[in-house]
Amino acid sequence: MRKILTAAITLGFLLFGVTFAATLEVGDGKAFEKIEPAVAAAKSGDEIVVYPKQDGTAYLQPVLMIRTPNLTIRTADSQNPVVLDGEGFAYSGRGSVPRAIIQFDPEASGCVLDGFRLVNAKNESYNGAGVRINQANDVTIRNCEISHCEMGIMSNGEAARQTGARQLIEKCKITDNGTMKDPGQNHNLYLGGTSVTVRECEIARSVAGHNFKSRAHLNFIIKNHIHDSGNREFDLVDAEGTTDIPGSHSFLIENTITKAPNCTGNKAVLHFGRDGRAAHNGTVWLIRNKITSPFISPIADISSGDGVVFIDNVIDDAGARQIGLLANLNSPSMKAWGSGNTVPSRFVVRQPRQGETPPTKLEVPPEFPDEWRSLLPKE
Repeated sequence: MRKILTAAITLGFLLFGVTFAATLEVGDGKAFEKIEPAVAAAKSGDEIVVYPKQDGTAYLQPVLMIRTPNLTIRTADSQNPVVLDGEGFAYSGRGSVPRAIIQFDPEASGCVLDGFRLVNAKNESYNGAGVRINQANDVTIRNCEISHCEMGIMSNGEAARQTGARQLIEKCKITDNGTMKDPGQNHNLYLGGTSVTVRECEIARSVAGHNFKSRAHLNFIIKNHIHDSGNREFDLVDAEGTTDIPGSHSFLIENTITKAPNCTGNKAVLHFGRDGRAAHNGTVWLIRNKITSPFISPIADISSGDGVVFIDNVIDDAGARQIGLLANLNSPSMKAWGSGNTVPSRFVVRQPRQGETPPTKLEVPPEFPDEWRSLLPKE
């Protein structure tokens, strides 16, 4: 009876086209010795498991263009990262060559990358990345270390078309990316698209650009340690068809943010607004962050949008005793709201307008948007 039942179930799977996800193993003595053929063989829903090389060396010059949806690429041991080293290869972005060691193209929505160390991605344009999310939705980058590339992680998409949506970068260490060959134009993170969440990451020491640059419609930046950038810690700017849509907000919640005392670039902690021609139609919210900066440059420099909200942040001047500035507003229509913040006594909390005498006060904050209330820290 059991044999008849098993045969009937098997026949049913065949008749209705039911397939099972496969596990493809990569490594010395495994079915695949390199990652590329495993990616080529994988189907939607499959898992590629990559083992460290037995001699302890890296996988050299990997070229991974992902165009299969719902694919998981992970290391065999989460405590033992597998190194992918792009040294000597030009990740040009031309033809079938990705602009990153691993690139997720639009067809690759729902993919997961977990547990790799990516280093030395470069090209002639000085924007070779460890990882690139190219208009794909629902891509997760988890437990990865990305360093000594020209860009750490790049992404793009357009909110008007709902591409580059629900990107998740979590528990990653993204440090020391950039190059002095094109200073200020390459960053630890350079993101775009509909929505990005970055949480529980360390993002540090961008060589000459910003630690976190984004043109995304929505940025959710939660419980990270972001520090010692060569330029701003955050540059949250504009993109046509994305930030000019109403509700283009950024939320920074429970982060530890520290400016390098020897920073040679822009000494502001955060810029929200524009560096191009599109508007930034939204507000930046800073909630329960610990922010340290010894500079007189503003904590938040607002060049487009409605303004900035500070709630329950701790601002530390690292003992500099400077007359610092909490918020610089580019337009009289902008507002700086806030409550419950700890700010050094010498700080001017908002840039004085004509006829005002500093320090001016923050205005009573608006209600937090109901649709994002789940982001708020639990009391």
